Amino acid sequence: MRRLFTIGLGAILALGIGAFRPAAAEDPEFKIGVVASLTGGFAIAAKDSIDGVQAWAKNRGIPGRKVVFETLDDETNPVSAANAFRRLASDPKIALIYLLIPSNSALAVKSFASEYKIPIISGGGADTLGVPADPWLFKVSPANRDYMVAVSEYMKKKGYKRLASLYSTDAYGQFDISNLRQLAPKYGYEIVAAESFAVEDTNFNAQIARIRAAKPDLIYSSASGRASILFYKQFQQLGITTPLIMTGAAISKPFFDALGGADKADGVMTSVQLGVFGPKIGGDTARLYTEMEKTLGHTPAYFNAFGYDVGLITEAAVAKSDGTRQSIRDALEGLKNLPAVNGPVTYQPGDHTGQDYRSIGIGKMINGVANPAD
Repeated sequence: MRRLFTIGLGAILALGIGAFRPAAAEDPEFKIGVVASLTGGFAIAAKDSIDGVQAWAKNRGIPGRKVVFETLDDETNPVSAANAFRRLASDPKIALIYLLIPSNSALAVKSFASEYKIPIISGGGADTLGVPADPWLFKVSPANRDYMVAVSEYMKKKGYKRLASLYSTDAYGQFDISNLRQLAPKYGYEIVAAESFAVEDTNFNAQIARIRAAKPDLIYSSASGRASILFYKQFQQLGITTPLIMTGAAISKPFFDALGGADKADGVMTSVQLGVFGPKIGGDTARLYTEMEKTLGHTPAYFNAFGYDVGLITEAAVAKSDGTRQSIRDALEGLKNLPAVNGPVTYQPGDHTGQDYRSIGIGKMINGVANPAD
């Protein structure tokens, strides 16, 4: 499904295709291709990302150019994502492409990204999107390891020496525990319990009992979705008071609803990107967050901030380029400590991850809102 749009896509998606307006012929255009999950399981996140991009385009954009987007729906499907990317990359008028899609779809594109020699700014959290680096694909969000570094930094800050980990047997959980085991000696703590679970498990009492018996200073859980809900309910029922950090993927409206309200999760901690804290964190995040929030007209969601950061990366790279695909690619790879809502962005030839552990903080939930943890 092909759509051509200019600034205001957030409203367009809500009001229908009648709101689309082509760029004026007399205006110089800067054309960006977008592969976005407008339908399917990732649609809410993709719409929030697009709204964030549009807030950037309205506030800042590219000086002297009219930003025009052409978007294709990948239907949250890797095959469709690959096909949509090929169609957009084949248009010589498109200078770069956004992938506002989940990791598995972005990885499908990465497998042949260099073939078209067009710069790509990609969504998706998988470490392998950024390392090993494809010369033309640039990830934005931190890698899994960076989240574990943030947990380790918190351990160091609090003087904790004993960590317990509850991790899933899927790739996500395996990355978590593997990274924690590598980081523990460096940060001077011991993993006193490492308990695994399968994503379809419904009972966590045995794992929780063994974790409690190990007497950790801190517990980290990589459970998300239904598993996070069941684990946390059982954790509460057993009356454990040990500080708990849950993956950011666990904290959501369905999580709060299943517990009987956001206040039922008060005190639980989670690893989040700095944009979640908004003005509370100060510095560049507070400044850019406020700028974005004013344009959106509501409290930004996480993926609004992600989309805004995609725009900021584009703006900086184009400013340092001559506007050609090769020059924009080279400028992207040269970005160092670019201020962004969710934290600074840095690329280098061997690592196209973008944001790192410096963009992650530990938040404590109070009535459904993450506040910087002590």
